[in-house]
Amino acid sequence: MKYANIILDQKEYELISELIHPIQESANLMNSCISRLKEELKTARLINESEEFPQDVIRLNSIVDVNTPFGIMKIQLVLPEHSNSEQKRISILTPMGSALIGYAETDKIMWEFPNGIQEVEILKVSHSQF
Repeated sequence: MKYANIILDQKEYELISELIHPIQESANLMNSCISRLKEELKTARLINESEEFPQDVIRLNSIVDVNTPFGIMKIQLVLPEHSNSEQKRISILTPMGSALIGYAETDKIMWEFPNGIQEVEILKVSHSQF
């Protein structure tokens, strides 16, 4: 991991926290990914408005090239209400979305997906206004 902890914009941290707070702990995959994200939020490095956000870190609306066991994918990480699989807009509340938020280019992440624990490598991060 390039940075010691995931990095989040303060406002995005608050928004994500509000989204995942009501989700109950359970054994299903989605909730286990959210549980892991909740743990990562506890140690996240928060960037406030006066600091410059690192350009190589994934945040909401980032466009990300990732190498997965399913091949190289280009996705945009969005809030649940903006997700659209045809447009490759992936919700922060999916296993892939919760795996990527706050990580940086060149990071390799081990995360639980429907077919088991898989490695995902972040190849490129760019930012887009949604």
